[in-house]
Amino acid sequence: MSKSLNELFYQVILLNELSGNLNAALRFSDPDGERSGKSGWSFGVCQFDTQNNSQALACLRDCGFTEAEIKGIVNQTIAVQPLAAKLKAHAAIIERYSTNQLTHCLNKALNFDIQYGIPLADSAAILAGADYVNQYGSQGQGAVKYYQGLGRPITAMDVLQFKLDCTKYGKEHPTDCRRRYNNLMKVWKEAAHA
Repeated sequence: MSKSLNELFYQVILLNELSGNLNAALRFSDPDGERSGKSGWSFGVCQFDTQNNSQALACLRDCGFTEAEIKGIVNQTIAVQPLAAKLKAHAAIIERYSTNQLTHCLNKALNFDIQYGIPLADSAAILAGADYVNQYGSQGQGAVKYYQGLGRPITAMDVLQFKLDCTKYGKEHPTDCRRRYNNLMKVWKEAAHA
C-alpha cells in the first residue's frame, strides 16, 4: 500500500462527508435538514457540526467570525450563504482543523486495540473505526461490548454491522451507513492494488 493511513482516511472522509467534492468544504451545509435540532450548520472536510462540536466553534473564531455570527450559525437563525466567503478566505485554517480532526479520529481507532484489548483485523478496520469516530464522536461502551462478543479481530464489516444493529442512525439510515462502508472499501481496495 503506497498511501499512508492519513491519506486514505482523508479520501474516505472526502467521499463520505462531501461526496468527493472538496469545494463543498468551504460552504455551510446541513445534511439532516435545517432546524431539525439534531445538528447545526456544518463545514470543512470533516463536516464540523457547529451544534455538537466545540472545535467547529474554535475554528470559526480563528477564521474571524464574530460571536453574533457564530450564535446565528449554531442556532440556524442567520443566512449562511454570504458567510461562505469568510470560509473561503480562511481555507488554510479550516484545513488545519480538518487535519487535526482526522488525526484525532485515526488515533482513537488505532488505540482501540490498546485501550480495550480488541484487535483490529487490518487497515480497513482502522479506517472504519476512524470514520465512526468522525461521525459519532467516539466508540462507546456499547461498541466495546459488541466487539468483545465477537471473540475475534474487528473488521470494517463489523463496524458497519454494529452501526446497523446498535445505533439509532444506523437503524433509521441503513442506506447511508452502507454508502459510507462502500466508499471506504473502494478507497482501501484501490490502495491495496496500487
